[in-house]
Amino acid sequence: LNMLLLDAVLNSLVVSVLIGLVTFCMLLYQYWWKFPHPCYPPGVRGVPVLGALPFFGKFAHKTILQWSREKYGKIMSVRMGPNDAVVLNDYDTIIEAFVKQHLVFSSRPSIRMIRELSGGFGLGFCPGHKKFFEVRHFTSKVLRGFGMGRIEMEIRVSDVAQDLVQVFESLNGKATNLRMTIGATVCNVISSVVFGKTYDINDENMKEIVQCIFNTLSFYSFGDKKNSKYVMILTYFYAMRHIPPFKKARKMFLSNITKQLGFGQKEIDEHKKNLDENSPGDFIDAFLIEMKKHSPTDSWFHEKQLLLSVNALFIAGTETTTSTILWAMIVLLNYPNLQYILHKELMTETVNPSVKHGDNLPLLQAFIQELYRCITIAPLGLQRTNTEDVEIGGHFIPKNTVILPNIYAVHNDPVIWTEPSKFDIYRHIDKDGKFIHSKKVIPFGVGARVCLGKKLAQLEVFIFLANIIKKFEIIPDPETNEIPPIHDGLSGAGFFPYPFKVIVKSR
Repeated sequence: LNMLLLDAVLNSLVVSVLIGLVTFCMLLYQYWWKFPHPCYPPGVRGVPVLGALPFFGKFAHKTILQWSREKYGKIMSVRMGPNDAVVLNDYDTIIEAFVKQHLVFSSRPSIRMIRELSGGFGLGFCPGHKKFFEVRHFTSKVLRGFGMGRIEMEIRVSDVAQDLVQVFESLNGKATNLRMTIGATVCNVISSVVFGKTYDINDENMKEIVQCIFNTLSFYSFGDKKNSKYVMILTYFYAMRHIPPFKKARKMFLSNITKQLGFGQKEIDEHKKNLDENSPGDFIDAFLIEMKKHSPTDSWFHEKQLLLSVNALFIAGTETTTSTILWAMIVLLNYPNLQYILHKELMTETVNPSVKHGDNLPLLQAFIQELYRCITIAPLGLQRTNTEDVEIGGHFIPKNTVILPNIYAVHNDPVIWTEPSKFDIYRHIDKDGKFIHSKKVIPFGVGARVCLGKKLAQLEVFIFLANIIKKFEIIPDPETNEIPPIHDGLSGAGFFPYPFKVIVKSR
């Protein structure tokens, strides 16, 4: 009898365990591997909890593109941590979503670590509702009012470029890491628009804010070897923020942003004291005047939004342009003959290079466009989300899905570009020697959330590079004689060059 009872208990236990395992597997399938809709884009689910994150390797954009081409197609899904993302891997699908259906794809998903700081305000990571777009349109109008896209801004950028030339000349051929020098100079351009003033590029306050900006991007591009990986993990698993070493990494990240906000708040306070409502001199003045026309309870025209807008303009207006110029120097180091060709073209202009001379500088324009194409600083763009259920390319995408445009995939599409991995400026030159502008080079994104500072960034890159190439020869550091690679760098949310030294030799 005892043996019968024991057998019954064991059999019951085995059955219970089997039922439990089957139930667990069904739940795991239901909540992890099952797609949310029969027409949902196919893709990589990865492993429970982490999703595809362990399989990205160093360059997530390249890995996703490989999956796209080899198995899943141009529209595919990727599970990142606990959440799904849909990645658009070609030009036509990105245009279909962000341009043709821009009203649906004009919002951003909420990133809790950023929202904790911003309260949901700002310019970069905000949801795409009416109040946000009112501020965005106002900001765009003010920037145009202070010269963006007009000759006044070109004069301003040219003046700042001459400051950079003088600093380069003062180096007397010494091998130098130019990141801070270029960053501070570029930052002065946006400072002139936002603050109505510029700084000496050796000013300690200026250098501190520029370093803070660099640090912010460093956290998201593995530039900070100790903390970057923890900050990236917190993006997906914010509940771990109180656990060491995530706690320390978060504290450093927040401290860095707090310094930037303090810098902006000091300027806002000074502007409030000296505001002349009849003669706004910069972006802060214009925003403070506009605030008086709105109630802060039913609009986004309030001081916190102003502060976060200032911070966003400084971050966006400094790091990407600085990195573009540094990448240009790396390309010129790798292709010294290209330096000679571009310098020769620039010497045909007897005055300081200007955008109005663009038609006479087709090779320089082609060089810059190829730079944007070959080295994509924001390979997966900034995340978007759809505000309603939508269909793209025959695939159903549920409301509030994270959407990523694989800009790197567009810039390396062999259907568009012959030998896309090759840096070749002549792909942008026609048979008559004229520059061919390509709408399929999209480093600033497309659609309703295209970069606000696109025109300013393009102007800066043109003016700065024209002056540098015309007046200096770029030479490798003789102590190492190593030339930085074109296709390798710090990679995460952005793609930035490794630190390097270079000699800028006056011609």
